Amino acid sequence: MTAFLLIAGALLAVVLLLLIVPLLRRNRQPPPSDDSREYDIRIARERLEELRKEHARGELSDEEFEQAKVDLEIALAQDLEAVEKGTVKATADRSAIATVIAVIVLVPTIVAGVYLKTGSPDLIDTPPQQMAANTTAKNAAHKPGSIAELVGELEKRMQQEPNNPKGWFLLGRTYMKLKRYDDAVRAFGKLNDLLPNNPTVLISLADALSMQNDGKVPERAVTLLDKVLELDPENPTALWLRGNAAGQRHQDADALKFWARAWPLLAQEPALQQELGNLIRAVEQRSGLKADLPKTPPPIMTAGTNENGTSPAPATGGPSLTVEVALDAELMDKASPDDIVFIYAKAVSGPPMPLAVVRKRVSELPVKVGLNDGMAMMPQMRLSSFPRVKVGARVSKSGRPIPQAGDLQAPEVETPNDSDQPIQLLINSVRQ
Repeated sequence: MTAFLLIAGALLAVVLLLLIVPLLRRNRQPPPSDDSREYDIRIARERLEELRKEHARGELSDEEFEQAKVDLEIALAQDLEAVEKGTVKATADRSAIATVIAVIVLVPTIVAGVYLKTGSPDLIDTPPQQMAANTTAKNAAHKPGSIAELVGELEKRMQQEPNNPKGWFLLGRTYMKLKRYDDAVRAFGKLNDLLPNNPTVLISLADALSMQNDGKVPERAVTLLDKVLELDPENPTALWLRGNAAGQRHQDADALKFWARAWPLLAQEPALQQELGNLIRAVEQRSGLKADLPKTPPPIMTAGTNENGTSPAPATGGPSLTVEVALDAELMDKASPDDIVFIYAKAVSGPPMPLAVVRKRVSELPVKVGLNDGMAMMPQMRLSSFPRVKVGARVSKSGRPIPQAGDLQAPEVETPNDSDQPIQLLINSVRQ
């Protein structure tokens, strides 16, 4: 015990010294000028003008241009926030002497009180093997749950709030993510009882029924999709799935009709339009029929296209991170299905500009995304340029990339830029 007190006293003296010396030496700094703010804004404007020129020359698609603008807005917001923090820090009025006195009095008092409450002086005599075992047990007890473990919490909540449509939708989406299709059908069925004749609900239930049936669209799902098309004749998802149902039944003419109606509705989603084009080409080649498409023909399947018709992510040769994002059940009432979710990575040590950003909607949660060099806004600001990065997720209530009070956010996770383990983020707090 005596040895422990001597060691504790020496460490406390060192801590006090480290705290007090900088306080006594610190000189007041004048607040930074507005040059930093003006410089950041000017650089952002110049970059925006470059993006507009690239878009006008056809070097950027509409989707790439919009994504680049969002990335630029995020970067500017981060830079301006950093400048603002610097200004506040520099202009804060402090009294060094008063702070030193407070540190000398409060630190030993607080440390002693806390240690008497929670400490273990005998730990100094504990064998290393026992210390390691205790540490492992504590870490396991505090490890955040996975998406699968969060389902139990949400299920309990729905038992208490069976008439909460947001909860059933989130639970159904989570079941789909976990491939628990029987449970997903049950959850979306409950939701359909609460919100009958809702196209989004009907499509979700039809999709769950299809996955429950090994990807084949059953008759019940066909009935649901036909109902959607009565309510919303230009719903591209319903048209796509209805075409799938016809194609699976070798009703090729009907499949091409449904897909031809969906084709122009996907003009703002080139990747999805290409995937649908591949399906159309395959049925045309198989049946000898021709889809009645607009003037712009569907893209031809190339060697770089996956077997399921989708285009692979651009090969960047750099590292990539897999991120899984879920919404805490306690916050589901604070989010709307159409709220934008920003999933990003930024350098641990470096500029605040995001290295990669993906936009999703709350209705898509839980979701798995990839972050890679192909999402870099500037060549020198790539994921591969920074060995360690912070990965985070935020629900923007305003729909803008600038963080605001009231946004929902997940704690950022620090990781190597080439981690091969999925990074799990739980959106579980409200930004103050």
